[in-house]
Amino acid sequence: MDFSFASTFDLATALDVVVAFAIALGVVLGLVQLRQVVRDRRNHAAVDIIRTVQTQEVRRAVRKIFSLPEDADPEAIRSDPTMFEAALAVDSACEMWGCMVFEGVIDHRMLDRMVGGWVRGTWSRLRRWVQAERVENANPNIGEWWQWLYEQIEAGPDPSKREGAHVFYNRRP
Repeated sequence: MDFSFASTFDLATALDVVVAFAIALGVVLGLVQLRQVVRDRRNHAAVDIIRTVQTQEVRRAVRKIFSLPEDADPEAIRSDPTMFEAALAVDSACEMWGCMVFEGVIDHRMLDRMVGGWVRGTWSRLRRWVQAERVENANPNIGEWWQWLYEQIEAGPDPSKREGAHVFYNRRP
């Protein structure tokens, strides 16, 4: 009788070990899959940013905005229909990018590497226009995510921004 109890106990113990191993393996595989989903989400977001930037409309708009001086007069933007359209196009792109960073879809340093110069340069030229639009339309939400994004990348820029990626990332091991 003792022999059959020992066999049953060994079988039960072996099954418990197998079940515990299967659960542990399932948790590990689940975590690996979760990491992959997060990585895929980030990669898709980067592709979306590239697609946005690659449109001729946004590139032309940025080029047009870069012809303005820092803190451009809001009336100069409003009075020029092509400049006003360029400002609206840049505002739309930067609002989208800001939301994507806030939601954690993309890291702000990655966005800084990709379009940080555009975000900084356009904000520094159009910030007075955005502020004037907020007042005129009694809407504090105009350009809100653009301003937030600008503040984020200024507070914690990608480390390569000081000297350029071509220098900084060539020194990395």
